[in-house]
Amino acid sequence: MVASSRKATLHDVARLAHCSVSSVSNYLNDYPYMRPSTRERIQAAIDELGYMANEQARNLRSGRTGLITLSVPDLRQPYFAELAEAVITAARIHDYGVIVESTGNNAARELASLTSMARHMTDGLIFSPVEMSDADASKLDGDFPLVVLGERVFHAPAPHVVMRNFEASEAIVNHLLDAGCRVIAVIGGTLEGHEKSSRSLRTAGYAHALKSRGIAVRPELVRGMGKWTSRNAALAMRDLLHEGIRPDAVFALNDLLAMGVISQLRETGFRVPEDVRVVGFDDIDEAQFTTPSLTTVNPGRTAIAQRSVELLLNQIREGKRSKAETIPIAYRVVVRESSPELMHC
Repeated sequence: MVASSRKATLHDVARLAHCSVSSVSNYLNDYPYMRPSTRERIQAAIDELGYMANEQARNLRSGRTGLITLSVPDLRQPYFAELAEAVITAARIHDYGVIVESTGNNAARELASLTSMARHMTDGLIFSPVEMSDADASKLDGDFPLVVLGERVFHAPAPHVVMRNFEASEAIVNHLLDAGCRVIAVIGGTLEGHEKSSRSLRTAGYAHALKSRGIAVRPELVRGMGKWTSRNAALAMRDLLHEGIRPDAVFALNDLLAMGVISQLRETGFRVPEDVRVVGFDDIDEAQFTTPSLTTVNPGRTAIAQRSVELLLNQIREGKRSKAETIPIAYRVVVRESSPELMHC
């Protein structure tokens, strides 16, 4: 028995298991060709001694770091902050750490994330670009493990985990239409669909829902903006009302925008949902605590994180990049007070 004043070593395990140090090392590194009796003796010795393998040393021998990188556009956006937490939780289950990078919506920083991976700074990359497009897909070439998120690069040479922006937006607008709403404004949208983005896909889902009910899309109801912030949404809503437009519902393209819309409506004397229904997208944690609580789309953030980590770790274990494929994640409409089921516009 090893004295409690020091940690057990590899040699202590080998001595107690009556085998060589190399056999213990092979066991710890999952060497496939080993007698079951030898495996049992080594594990029994490890249990008795309380031996803990030096993971850092094992990683050095295997050429792995035990870390993956998550690169997101902006951690000030609650969705990406919550996604980062979900990825960290999913990776921790597999004894992996996560380095989180915020590229700040900057193309050069997105490229820097790819460059660092080419130098094998971590074992793999979960990458959510916003400044790239399909024209930049070749920049993602390489042999390092990679999983792509988001709507910007649809022909990436790697697995691509996507949320159903179009279908989810159509579903939540149908929720408003089912309630009798007919003048539905969009905050954060764009009718220019030449470039794929969450902005264009969500607006397209909105437009498709209206057209399916025989309702024309009114361009003056679609309000674009730069950064998706609550303040910008409040200003857009203020301008809409100042122009004499009175929507009976507002689809804000994320929850931060919806919060800005609700604030402006209340300041202007409109009641939510009695006068104007408001819905969002993302189902961030704060959505259930707004006043009123926010009806929104849950795009499957936890499932996106878990599936992305799973796909990346499979590549790390296999030692090669997986083939390109698109993996859509299920969504659901979460109905709360800002647009309840049993009330009509």
